[in-house]
Amino acid sequence: MSGLGFVRGKKGRSRRRPAGRPLSLLAAGVLAAAGTLLGLWLGLGKSQTETERQRAAGRQEAEEGLRKEAYGSAAGGQAMEEEKLEEIREYEAFLGRVGGIRSREEIGDAGLFVVEDQIFLLEAAGRGEVLLIPALDPKYRRMVLFFAEAGDAGEIIFWTEQLEANSQAPGKLKQGCRDVAAVSFPDIDGDGRQDVVLITVCNALEDGAGASYKVGDVLFQGQDGFYRDWRLSGRINRFGMNKSVRQILFFAAGGEPVEALYTAATRKELEQYGFVEEPGYASRAEFEKLGELLVVPGYYKLAEYHIFMVYLVNKEGRIAWNFQPMGEYENLYEILGIACRDIDGDGLKDVVALARYSYDTPSGEMVTEKGYTIYYQRTGGFVEDTELKSVYQCGEETTMEELVVLARSYWGWGEEND
Repeated sequence: MSGLGFVRGKKGRSRRRPAGRPLSLLAAGVLAAAGTLLGLWLGLGKSQTETERQRAAGRQEAEEGLRKEAYGSAAGGQAMEEEKLEEIREYEAFLGRVGGIRSREEIGDAGLFVVEDQIFLLEAAGRGEVLLIPALDPKYRRMVLFFAEAGDAGEIIFWTEQLEANSQAPGKLKQGCRDVAAVSFPDIDGDGRQDVVLITVCNALEDGAGASYKVGDVLFQGQDGFYRDWRLSGRINRFGMNKSVRQILFFAAGGEPVEALYTAATRKELEQYGFVEEPGYASRAEFEKLGELLVVPGYYKLAEYHIFMVYLVNKEGRIAWNFQPMGEYENLYEILGIACRDIDGDGLKDVVALARYSYDTPSGEMVTEKGYTIYYQRTGGFVEDTELKSVYQCGEETTMEELVVLARSYWGWGEEND
């Protein structure tokens, strides 16, 4: 298959979508503890006594919630409760270890890896210049942001690990954070203070393997500290607006039309919100579980970006399903093909999107690259492929037909089975 322009062994670009994943029993406990321990308001200079008080209150609340759910579910609830509580205790120990760091030089001594090339100065209200220091905990693969004085002592005046990047595996202490892709300090809300935009690179698997994807976080600076707008961070990642700092800023400034591309109920609504159809790639297909649908590919323009979308529309003009095939790419350059064929051999038509995307290099040069995405039809809708994409990347000469042949061969069947 090497002649098809695929490179074996490279990590894929598909992004795991967090929306719709059920919270486990541990999620309720850990999130309750996290919310009580640190809260949404991340103030500078809180006293250690107050932190300890909140830590104790958070544990008690988490244990009570877990105990109620565990005993009320089924036999064996006590064993389950102990297992969950043990991980909460580990989380508390992690918070204690991080909270005990008093200076910049102690970060490494506490077992965290400092992302040296992403340390920058910013202006903090009432503090002057401070250093933002991202650090990764290798044991639990969680990202921590430290704010330290810019002087030689480097005293830590504030830290937080309450990030969207640390919530990708719901209900688990161990996450998949791997690196920092970008840090920026724009004034997002126009109040004259520098806010924080962080883009973390994560892996689909907790051990650091699997396809990589980006997670965006936004921290706003208030009069007395920083706070995370968890709704905005959630929307940024849910709608795929996390590929670059510029994309996050454009979305934060006016993301409602982008959200409408995911929530619109009819084809007419899409038109009203500025969606541009590409009729040359539209077609009708019979989807076994959903019936006959019109496949409508196109794009929405967000500032300088073109956001690639594909919709499945029924005869009444209502949207049955939508896809955003861009993966980790920032901008659609051109659509190359849409195929609706059975890829994995289960007798159900799947959807394959092939396109060329563009992005800017660190030197400012624009380059283009081919990419593909496959969606497998299931009883309840479609799921995005990550398995094939973690093994094969699209070559510049790959055609749609070659892509279909290769994908089918991966699943152990071919044209003779049609």
